[in-house]
Amino acid sequence: MNKQAYLAQKAIRLAQAPAYKRQNTCYKCFWLTENCRCPLISPFDTDTRFVLLMHIKEAKQEKLGTGRICHATLKNSEIRVGIDFSHDERVNALIADPENYCLVMYPGKKSLNISTDDLNPLQAKKEAGKKLVVFLIDGTWSCAKKMMKLSKNIHTLPRISFSSTHKSIFYIKEQPAEYCLSTLESIQFFLSEADRRGLENLPNRPQDNLLVVFQSMIDFMVACALDPTLPRYRGEGKPRGYSKPENRIRRSKWTSRAIVLPD
Repeated sequence: MNKQAYLAQKAIRLAQAPAYKRQNTCYKCFWLTENCRCPLISPFDTDTRFVLLMHIKEAKQEKLGTGRICHATLKNSEIRVGIDFSHDERVNALIADPENYCLVMYPGKKSLNISTDDLNPLQAKKEAGKKLVVFLIDGTWSCAKKMMKLSKNIHTLPRISFSSTHKSIFYIKEQPAEYCLSTLESIQFFLSEADRRGLENLPNRPQDNLLVVFQSMIDFMVACALDPTLPRYRGEGKPRGYSKPENRIRRSKWTSRAIVLPD
C-alpha cells in the first residue's frame, strides 16, 4: 500500500471513530461520568488508620478497584503502590512511629481474630494512646502472597484477621477459597466486627456504604460483560467475559498451592 492510500484510509477511520469524551470524564476515578460511581460514595472517619499496599498491576489496571473505593470512602486511609515495601520510607515511618501500633490484615495461625479472640490487649494499647494502623495487601491472592514474602517489614508485623460469615459477592471474579474476600469486603467486615467488639464507634453503620458502591460496580461490570454491542477484551470469537460461578471450573493451582503465606 502506498502512502497516499494509507493516509486516505486513515482519514476514513478517524472520521468514523467516536469522539473521545474527555469533557465527560470524572477526574476522581477516570470513568465516564455516565458510568461513574463516585456520587454513591459517602466518606466517613475511623479511629483505625488503614494503609492499602496496592500492587503495581492493580494500580495501573483498576482505576476504580476495591482499594480505590476504600480510600475514597475512608477518610483515615492512604495508598502506597509497589511490590516490595521493605524500603518504602512512608511505610517504615509508620511502623517506627512509637505512637502507632501496626498490624497487617492477613490470615495466619497466629493472627489475632477480631471476631473471637480476646481484644483486651489491643484495647489497652488504644487506652495508652497508641493509634491502630492496619496494613492491607491490595492485589490478587497470588500477588498478595508474593508481596508479603518480599516485604520483610510487613511480614514481621502482628497479623489480624476475622471469621467471615459470608462468601464474597465479587462473583464476577474467581475466589481461590470460600473464606477469601476482596479488599473492600475485608475492610467492611473488619469495621463491623471492630464496632461490635468496641474498637470502633460507628453509629448507623457507615461502613455498609462500601458494599452499596461495590454492588453497583459489580452490576455494571456484569452488564458490560454481557452486552453484545461492546468490544470484548478476550477478542472476537471468544465467549463473553462473564460466566456464573456455579458454571466455572476451579483452577487447579488453588488446590495444589498454599493460598496464603504462613506465619
